[in-house]
Parts: sequence; structure tokens; C-alpha cells
Amino acid sequence: MTSIATLVFVALVGYAIGSISSGYLVGKIYRNVDLRTVGSGSTGATNTFRTLGTGAGLLVALLDILKGSLAVVFAQLVFPEGSGTRAVAEAVAAVCAVAGHCWPITLQGRGGRGVATGFGALLFVATPAWASAVAFFAIAVAVTRMVSVGSLASVIGALAGYLLFSATGWLTFNWATLAFIVVAGAFVFIRHRANIERIIRGVEPRVGTS
Repeated sequence: MTSIATLVFVALVGYAIGSISSGYLVGKIYRNVDLRTVGSGSTGATNTFRTLGTGAGLLVALLDILKGSLAVVFAQLVFPEGSGTRAVAEAVAAVCAVAGHCWPITLQGRGGRGVATGFGALLFVATPAWASAVAFFAIAVAVTRMVSVGSLASVIGALAGYLLFSATGWLTFNWATLAFIVVAGAFVFIRHRANIERIIRGVEPRVGTS
């Protein structure tokens, strides 16, 4: 199999993994609820948390993180260490996993926001940048009590962290990795359009309030 064909295969597998909707499955198994019909209509962890409770929300978050991680690990197995296209394969798998989560073919394109799956992928693509993304998320949520703000801040944290750690030598800079962060981050912002509008109007729900 040629490199291009193998990359296409990795992309398809990454998208397929991302398309497995943890929120939809947990909602159906837990209370026979279709998360697309309640709350924000998202199948992600935040809507699961608000609709089904803490336990279900945490389970979905962990499963969504696992999806991103598995997609990248699969790419790493197909393109072993030392392969000239390994970073590209990781980025392709990561982007496709996030795309699959956001727009799953299994649910007619109605998925989640992509944050947890992106976290899982970033953990194996650029771990220091993952740490900065998580830090930005936690700080933003603590200050604003808005999960959506934390999610958007995590994208900025991932990008800033990757550029900073690359500049200081903690990470080896690669354009493919940067492209993953930018493209997946764009997906997250696109999926948060309604949240951004509510934030601007001052009506975005806060953690701990009804």
C-alpha cells in the first residue's frame, strides 16, 4: 500500500472511531434518551452531564478522550517511529477523529463539540501542548463558570503551548501538528457558534446554575 493510500486508510479509520457517539450510546443505555433531542442537542460530555448527571457525563468524557487517543495510536502503529510521514499520519488521524465526533455519519452529522476527542488526540501528538490546553480550560471554567468558554480557551492554550514549547525546544516543531491544532480548533469554534452568540448576549449557562 502506497503512503497516500495508507494515509487515506488512516483517515477513514480515524473518522470511523470519532463517529462512534459515546454520548448517544450512554444516553440510550442509561435512560433511553437521545441527547440530540434534549438540552443543547449535542452528544458531547457537557450536554450528557446536564441531562443525565455527573456519572454519565464523566463516562462520556472519558470515552470521547479515548476515541481521539485510539485514532492517533492507530496511526502510530501503521507509521512506526522514524517514518518520514508519521507526524502527518498522526495529524490526519487526529483531525478526522475530531471531525467524526462533530459530524458523525452514524447520526446524520449531529455530534458533539469535539473538545474531549481533541484532548485525547493531542495527548499523544504533543503532550506538553495538551497540558497547556487542559490548564487553559480549567482556568477559564474556574473564572467564568462556563464550560463553553473553557472549551474555546483550550484551543488557544493548545496553540500557544505548542508554539511556545516548540520555540523552547520541549517539542520538535512540525507543520502537520500545527495544522491539526489549527484545523481541529476551527472545528471546535464552529461547533460552538451558538454558545459564542449566547456568551455575547450574556445568557450562556454557567456551571452550578440552572
